[in-house]
Amino acid sequence: MTRRALPRSTWAITLTLTGAVLAAFVGLRVFGNLVDFTDDHRVPLSGQQRQLMADLEEFRADDGMFVAAVGSAARPGLYESAHGLLALQSMTGHKVPVRTRHEVLRKDFAAEMRREPFSSLLWLSDIEKATGRTIHDREDAGALMEHFVAEGFFRDPGTGTDDVSARLHDTAGALEALDRFGAKLPQERRAAVRKWLGTADAEAPDAPVQIYHAVRIAALTGAEVPRDAAGRSRLWWQSTGSEVASPRTEEDVVEAAYYVLLADELNLDVAGQRERLRAILDPGEPVSNDTQVSSLIARAWTRLDGPPAELAPIEDRIRSRQLPSGLVSSVQQRQGSLTSTYEVAKLRMIAALPSSDPRLRDALGAVRQTVMAEGDPLLSGAWLFLMDATGAEVRATDRRRVVAAVKAAAPRAVEARNVDVWNRYTELLLSLDEPVPAVSLTEWQPTSAQHRYARSLLINGLDRAEQLDRLTHRPRPGELVSEAEGRLRDGTVREAAEALHAASALGWTPTDDDAERITALLEKRRDCPGASAFYRDSAGDGECGVPGTRAAYRISALLEGAVPAITRNP
Repeated sequence: MTRRALPRSTWAITLTLTGAVLAAFVGLRVFGNLVDFTDDHRVPLSGQQRQLMADLEEFRADDGMFVAAVGSAARPGLYESAHGLLALQSMTGHKVPVRTRHEVLRKDFAAEMRREPFSSLLWLSDIEKATGRTIHDREDAGALMEHFVAEGFFRDPGTGTDDVSARLHDTAGALEALDRFGAKLPQERRAAVRKWLGTADAEAPDAPVQIYHAVRIAALTGAEVPRDAAGRSRLWWQSTGSEVASPRTEEDVVEAAYYVLLADELNLDVAGQRERLRAILDPGEPVSNDTQVSSLIARAWTRLDGPPAELAPIEDRIRSRQLPSGLVSSVQQRQGSLTSTYEVAKLRMIAALPSSDPRLRDALGAVRQTVMAEGDPLLSGAWLFLMDATGAEVRATDRRRVVAAVKAAAPRAVEARNVDVWNRYTELLLSLDEPVPAVSLTEWQPTSAQHRYARSLLINGLDRAEQLDRLTHRPRPGELVSEAEGRLRDGTVREAAEALHAASALGWTPTDDDAERITALLEKRRDCPGASAFYRDSAGDGECGVPGTRAAYRISALLEGAVPAITRNP
């Protein structure tokens, strides 16, 4: 069967550990003396600190590490949003808020609606049910009507399956959607559906999925309940459902969930079967991460009056895939990277957040063999830093090997073309409490934005390495401040942070006017839906991520001389 009736295949995005690791290690060592990096939070965290902690969890991947941006887990999926939001509604008993405009939502789903014109309308209807919002257009009901077949059923032309089970599923879904869209099936078509239903029900398997769809079709068209639906349901349970053994399959769980929903439709008493059904559904040990299966389990569990707390794994899994808009990502599994996790660790440090993270510590231990086999110095150095930051034990041989590799790979000659690489190695070595090797230096003229950014990186690297006296051509601090303000207008927050740090290294102390002017520019980047503590790196970025946010907190720390709008007051 298609993904509409049984679970969809899991999609996975693997955010490679090696790909973008070079981008992670831009200087934060300077902040070690400004904030408290311990986990002693007997003084309560401020509201902004608590908000930042909550926002960061949205970047948590399935493996316990982090992704750099929520959107790196893909754009919203119509299928995933429909079933995921229905699951949340079932669990909470409340409509699920979605923070996006109608036209934006339709644009986000446009490609999926073109690929699956029939099913997408059913999923839109499910989102309306879960959110209470009207998101269908006037033309949607008419588009759905076009899939009606004269014999009395609806058929999805996008699937190769055209058996009676698929027709029951499609017809029940289409009738539900039309009802939610406020559209009425013409009387002659309703009569055709009722006539077809009798034949279809007789041909269909006597299983909960098919019986449930037949019962729903009857309810939506005013037909009689299909032949002995209650008796056939009980017979299925006695002969098949009650015999489900461990390990359960996806089909076992789907059928059991539909059996519960069917019992609810028919007012069947399943009190004597409740414990066995709960054992089959068991949200704590899911057989699939598919949002459709999660939705079915949640709906059935609540009808069985199962303990709400036991649905927490499903709720956490869906919420971890929610984008800032409230919709659900089309990717059902996210793999984090050391690069992004390093960024998160540095952001936690500058914001004085607790560094304790048992889940991350376990994830780092799980990738040890892969990291050591890769032989990438920056990758293994990031891993070692994170192991230390989370309090994980590191083998002495691993530590010596990693440190030696990072030292050996650090550039010994620095010029414009490789200053970014050298700067990363400098930051990493100091993070590992290792000295920075001496280098030969070739300075350059800052004749372009790229070369001016490279100059800032050079100044900051030399400052961290306590070798700033080697810089021959020193720009005026005011020149660097002006450069930073320009980058906040037209460039990236990261570029601005490097320029301001370079100005600070050369003696700049911000005045109240400086702080007010720069903060006003910075705040224009803090417009992230659903993540109020985050910043947009570039004004043109479609999403907010950790790198830009980390850079923004670095700037704020410079302007205040400590962690800015984050205080120790609740």
